[in-house]
Amino acid sequence: MKCEIVTPVGIKYSGDVQGVIAPGASGDLGILPGHQALLSGLRTGVCTVQLGPHNDLSLVVDGGYVHVVGGETVTITTELCEKAEDIVLDAVRKDLELATAELSSTREDVQSELWKVRKRAVDLAETRARVGATK
Repeated sequence: MKCEIVTPVGIKYSGDVQGVIAPGASGDLGILPGHQALLSGLRTGVCTVQLGPHNDLSLVVDGGYVHVVGGETVTITTELCEKAEDIVLDAVRKDLELATAELSSTREDVQSELWKVRKRAVDLAETRARVGATK
């Protein structure tokens, strides 16, 4: 199965895979060869690209869409895609502390746009820290 991960700055991954686990908007999506056609929104989270037996590539993705065509092509379009080796853990830990403090100080309702933006920043920093720790 072919997989391509695209961001606004270009293609971040392109190649043959055995499967993909993507952070769908309503839960993780497991995609294997022969999967039905699918178009789904993505949330911030870890995308696991299964390259072979016991050979997974974990990537941070920040929203976007996953599109499965013909059971043999998976395209992920996302705002951000990072590999573990591209993540600087000290910087991410500082980002997480700041994002958490900002979210904690938010007096807005959880349905407000400000609260959602700050929560997304926390989710992204947590995901980056988790993936970065795997290198």
